[in-house]
Amino acid sequence: MLEEQDETYARVIRDSEKNVLMVKMLSNFFNHKDLFAVLVRTNVIHNLFASNKNLDINKLELFHVQYTTSLIDLFQKLKKAKEQQYLLISDEIYINDDLIKKLEKETEGRNFIQEARRHAQEVSVKLKELYSLLADNKQDLIAWGDVLAFSTRMGQEFYRETGTEQFERLTSGASRKTYESNNAVIERKLMGRLNILNFRVKFACGLSCNNQYAEVYEFVDSNDRFVFVNNTKAFYFLDDEVAKTADLSKNLSNKGSIVTDMKLKNEQLKEKLSTIKTSMPNDVENVLAAYLEKISGVDFLEELQNVDEQTNILRAMLNINITK
Repeated sequence: MLEEQDETYARVIRDSEKNVLMVKMLSNFFNHKDLFAVLVRTNVIHNLFASNKNLDINKLELFHVQYTTSLIDLFQKLKKAKEQQYLLISDEIYINDDLIKKLEKETEGRNFIQEARRHAQEVSVKLKELYSLLADNKQDLIAWGDVLAFSTRMGQEFYRETGTEQFERLTSGASRKTYESNNAVIERKLMGRLNILNFRVKFACGLSCNNQYAEVYEFVDSNDRFVFVNNTKAFYFLDDEVAKTADLSKNLSNKGSIVTDMKLKNEQLKEKLSTIKTSMPNDVENVLAAYLEKISGVDFLEELQNVDEQTNILRAMLNINITK
């Protein structure tokens, strides 16, 4: 009989040690103060029985059956859910980093500002040529290829996307007096103004809408602006009232903007990653707090025999939905 009691004692102590070790592992994983406090209290209870064979070892076994096992099951489920979430976020960060590197490599060596400056000089040359042909009433053709190719090369990455209605308002030549030829369409007042200011213009920004492009230019020596409609090779003064409704600020690389947004997103994901293990749903926090309070009671071990008093916390543990 005594030998059987010793075997029972040794078995319960071994099982208890395993439970304590599991609670320790979970405490280290979640790094939560209440779970560490539970570990300390569980260890105290275990050591109390391990160092005193005169105590009823069945109470230690009952404690683990009623409490520790349920706690371990709950936090193992939560740990699994956290690990899956951790992997998903880590994978998203990795994919974003890979795409960021790819986009940064694609934009290396592209200096839009310098290229836009050269483009404006080319447009200035073409406008001078157009003026000369119109003044001399000649029908020679102007080679617009390089001018039109600029928007094809740069439009998708740098030009600002705008709505159809706004694009039409910005590029409308209705009721304007124009010069028209096989080379281009240009507002008469604009041509006069260009001539007076010696065709000195600078590129302000590019706009796109449904694979159509328009470019806004400013005079170097004036605040006046005009728009070049690429698909019709038309030049019109930019209406000041219409301009107020549009974003005509300097163009930025669309890929560069994507990179900036993705870097910000990754910083947010990394911040979330750093707290994912320690954050817990409110219902888990409440159950853990109630559990700690219960097993910390002075008369807790004496109450172990009354199973009905313990069912509320146990039921709460089993009913928590970890996936929500």
